Amino acid sequence: MSRPRAGAPERRRDFRLYWLAGVTDQLGTHAAELTLVLLVLTAGGNAATAGLLGTLALAVPTVLGPVAGVAADRWSRRLLMLSSAAVAFTAFGVLTSAVFLGRVTVPSLFAVAAVESAAGAVYTAAARGAIRAVLPPDDPSSAVAALQARDQGAALLGPFLGGALYQLARWAPFAANTLSYAGTALCIRAIRTELSVPGGPSRTKSLRDSTREGLGFVWRQPFLRFALVWGAGVNAVFTAAYYFVLIAARTHGASPASVGLMLSLASGCGLAGALVTPRVLRRVPAGRLVVGCSLAMVALVAPLGAVRSLWAYGVLFGAALFVGPMLSVLFQSRAITLVPSELQGRTGAVLESAANAAQLLAPVTAGLLTALLAPAAVGLLLAALLLALAGYAHGGRRHLDDLPSAPLPTPVAQGD
Repeated sequence: MSRPRAGAPERRRDFRLYWLAGVTDQLGTHAAELTLVLLVLTAGGNAATAGLLGTLALAVPTVLGPVAGVAADRWSRRLLMLSSAAVAFTAFGVLTSAVFLGRVTVPSLFAVAAVESAAGAVYTAAARGAIRAVLPPDDPSSAVAALQARDQGAALLGPFLGGALYQLARWAPFAANTLSYAGTALCIRAIRTELSVPGGPSRTKSLRDSTREGLGFVWRQPFLRFALVWGAGVNAVFTAAYYFVLIAARTHGASPASVGLMLSLASGCGLAGALVTPRVLRRVPAGRLVVGCSLAMVALVAPLGAVRSLWAYGVLFGAALFVGPMLSVLFQSRAITLVPSELQGRTGAVLESAANAAQLLAPVTAGLLTALLAPAAVGLLLAALLLALAGYAHGGRRHLDDLPSAPLPTPVAQGD
C-alpha cells in the first residue's frame, strides 16, 4: 500500500520541527563549546591542549563527512539522526557525571569531543539529506534563510547561555547539552514526512563506488563545482581573518570579555543578514549578488590590518558577516533543488568537507602571517585573496543565473 503524500500544512509543521531540532541541538553545543575549553584548562591542560581539542573537533567531521554522506544516502536518515543524538546524549551524560563528581581528565575530554564530533558528522549528513523533504515547495529560499537565521542565533546566544550556566555550576552547561540531544531526538521522532530516498535507500554499490558517485556528481555540475571552489576559498580566508582579528585585538590590549562582546555583536550582524536575505534574493540576480558580495568582502577585510580600535574591528567584521548569509542561503537553496534526493547526503558532505579542510590550516596561517608581516600587510594579503575569489565569481556567475529553479517534489508522509 502506497504512503499518502504530505500536504502543505503537514510539511510546514514538519519544517518547524526540523528547525526546532536544529536550534535545540546547536544551542546546547554552542553552550558547551566555550566551557569545554575552560574545563581543559582546569583539568590540567594548557592553551596548546585547548587548541588541539578545537582542531580535533573540526578534523573528525572533515575526515568522517564523506563516509557519513554515503550512510545518509544508503540508510534511514531518521534512524541515523536519532542514533547520533543518542550517542551524543550518552557521551555528554557521562561527562556531566564526571564533572559533577570531580573526576574529569584531559584524555576523557578528548574522547568526549571525538565521539560528539563523529556523531555530529553523521547527524549533519542525515539532516542535510533530509532537508529537501521538509522544505516548503512554494518558497524554499525563505525556508533556508530561516535555517541560516537559526544557526546565527544559536551561535549568538549559545556562548552566553554556556557562560551563565558555568557560573551556576561547572557541570550545568554539559547537562544542558545532554538534554538538548534528548529534545532534538523528540523533534525528529515527531516528524511525519518520509526523510529518506523515495522508494528506499540503495545499498547495492560499494562504499567506494558510492563515494565516487557523489564526488563525480559535484564535479560534473558547473554550479556545484563553482560552489565548492569559491566556498572553500572564502571560508578559509574568513577563518584566517577571524583569528587575525582575535590576535590583533589581544595584541592591542583588549580584554577577553570585550573581545567576546565584540564577536557576539558581529554574530548579531550575521543574524540580521539572514533575516533580510529572502527580500534580497527576490530582488537581485544570483550572479550579480555573488560578485557584489565578493567585492564588498574585499573592501571590508582590507582595512582590518590598519585599524586599532576594538569596535572598528567589530564594525568591519560584522559588516562582512552581514553579507555572508545571503551567499550561504543562495548556494544552499540552489543546491537543494539541483541535487537529486538520493545524492543529497553525499554531495552536501563533499561540499562541507572541502570547506572544513580549507579551514583546518587557517588558524595556523593567521598566526604565522601575524608573526611575519605587519598588520596592514596581513589585511591587504587577505583582501587580495578575496579579490581573486571575486574574479573567479565574476567568471562563474553564469552558472548561477542560468541554473533553473526546479520545484521541489512533494514528499510522502511516513506510514504508521
